[in-house]
Amino acid sequence: MLIVVALVVAGCAGASGPIPGDAGPVAGAAAPVVKAGAATASGSRSAPVAAQVTPGAAVLHPGDGVGGLEPVSPPLRLVTPAVTVTVHAVGGWGLGAGTDLVARAWRVRVAAPPALAPSADPFLVGAGPDRAPRDASTTLWLDTGSERLPVTLPGDGEPLVFPCDDLPCGDRRSEEHLLVAAVADDARPALVATADGADQRLDLRTGDVTSSVSRVAYDRPSAVPVSVPAWAPRTIAVRTEAQLEAEFGSGAGDLSRGGLDVGYGGRITEAYLAPFDRFEGWAPPGHAWLLLRVDDHLRQPPNTSWRADLDAAASWTVTHDAGIATPAYPPAPPNVLAFLLPDDVRSVTLAYRPTGTVGLPPDAQYEFQAPSPLTVEIPLP
Repeated sequence: MLIVVALVVAGCAGASGPIPGDAGPVAGAAAPVVKAGAATASGSRSAPVAAQVTPGAAVLHPGDGVGGLEPVSPPLRLVTPAVTVTVHAVGGWGLGAGTDLVARAWRVRVAAPPALAPSADPFLVGAGPDRAPRDASTTLWLDTGSERLPVTLPGDGEPLVFPCDDLPCGDRRSEEHLLVAAVADDARPALVATADGADQRLDLRTGDVTSSVSRVAYDRPSAVPVSVPAWAPRTIAVRTEAQLEAEFGSGAGDLSRGGLDVGYGGRITEAYLAPFDRFEGWAPPGHAWLLLRVDDHLRQPPNTSWRADLDAAASWTVTHDAGIATPAYPPAPPNVLAFLLPDDVRSVTLAYRPTGTVGLPPDAQYEFQAPSPLTVEIPLP
């Protein structure tokens, strides 16, 4: 059964609510139109915009400038790593005596998600964990209570997917749409967003969001203002020139000249309190990822034959009211750190005590550690 619903173009004065129309078509008859109009100043009605309603389908139509719907206040919201979906208005139309279904239309805005991770730096790479980033792409569904329908585009039966191969995914432009479906009159429909195997369910009547993952994106801002002071540059003397000559011989030349030093210091340039991490995925309920970008925290030895490697787990800690956290995995890129925290923490202290090794292929290696940690307190909004 195919039914056509006509929605009024916004911008006319004196908009009225949706009104019921005729029943669905009988065999061989043309599909009826269920009309929602708005009176103009002269009393005439504006031209309707048609949207097909097919039982068993949830279709996202272009909806910019469509009116005749009841505003939803406050708007309802689903936040995923790939997209933010906001429901601004809703309408319902009876489809007549021939069916117990009603047409529902929701005006939704599809826009970029809030920033959930530091910006990418193409010049920095890091080993990271031994796995690829999680696919944070999002698929939308409409749960009618009796069935779970994939949200599709007109003329396309494939589920609509908002891609996000790697965080951050903030370059999506804002678009207005109409989500149209035929549902039972007493249904409690829900919009469901699936990302990385987890569902978030938005009740389209109450606005409640339920899921088995972190809710921090709904309760707190994700971007953390950074106004903490930088750490002044410092140096760790790993080996003196005399020590290197004694170990490599007086003919070591450039390998020993000037000794072996590692520099450290740095500054926090970005911070986020996020529900999703690029490698670990969703934070569990009651938790959030604290993601920090710390630039210039390690300077390699002036002698480029040597390479310093930082042990992140031994070098970085975050202390908060509920305990201490260490990086969840080797940083990738090397200046971005991820810590798992309770989602109600209001302040943390970041401590940095560089610990690691300086190596020279094939097998020369020296350990280093700063004499004491550098610390800074970071308020979390």
